[in-house]
Parts: sequence; C-alpha cells; structure tokens
Amino acid sequence: MILSTPPRPRLPQPTVEDVKFEASGAWNTCDAVILLSAFLTPWETETAADGAPMISARVIGEGAEKAMRAFSDGTWHLAAGEQRPQVDYSEPGVVACTWRRGGVWVHLWARDTAPAAPAPTPLVMPAKATVAAPSGRLPYSTALRNRRNQKEN
Repeated sequence: MILSTPPRPRLPQPTVEDVKFEASGAWNTCDAVILLSAFLTPWETETAADGAPMISARVIGEGAEKAMRAFSDGTWHLAAGEQRPQVDYSEPGVVACTWRRGGVWVHLWARDTAPAAPAPTPLVMPAKATVAAPSGRLPYSTALRNRRNQKEN
C-alpha cells in the first residue's frame, strides 16, 4: 500500500494591509538592531505598472540611502515566488528599495543626496622650465679622464 502525503493547505495571499504591517515591522526591527537613523513616512497605496497593488513610503533622514542598503541586506524569510528587497539607482535623483510580497509590491524611496562627481578639469601644462644649456667646457673630472685615455692609446 502506497501512502500519500496530504496536500499542503495553501496560505491565503496577504492583503495590502498585511504587507504594510509586515514591512513596517521589518523596518522597525532593523532600526532597533542597526539604528538606521532614518524613518518612514505614512504609506501610500498605488497600482504598479503590472497592475498589481503597490505600497510606497518615503525614507527620510540623513542616512536614508545607507539605511535602505542595510535593510535590504537583512535576513529575509521568503516564500516561493517572492522577491528579496533590492536597492535600485535606475531613476535619476532617487534611491529606491523594492520587493514583492504575496502579489503586493513594496517601494521605499528617498532623494539621492550623494554629491555629484565634480566635472573633470583640463590638465594645465606647467610653464616651460628654463634649463641652462650645457657649456662647451667639461667638468674637471671628465676632462681628466679623457686625457688619461688619450695617453694610454
């Protein structure tokens, strides 16, 4: 007789409110452990480009970018088909941390406050150094060596 295992019950998809609660809890836990020096504004609910619901919050504070990187590097227990948080720099002037949890996109963002790289300055050639031209007279030691060589030949 072959014993079969009963199918696992499918867990219900989390709602937008569940994902907001989990994301806020994960941020607060990370903040308690690492001291992120940045905080979240209230959540906004939107629709992502793929039609899925998306929640978004702005990260405010001096260390917003560093906080998002530390948050995305944290330990995540993900179910199949979920995406781990990733820091994204593709939008000019914005740093974002995005992931997907149970069909809901989560988007944390902050203004990119990193200073722009300075424009390269053209190299300026130094003024031509004036080097004294060699005189026709050789130093004593060289002249002496030349005389000795001539006598031996």
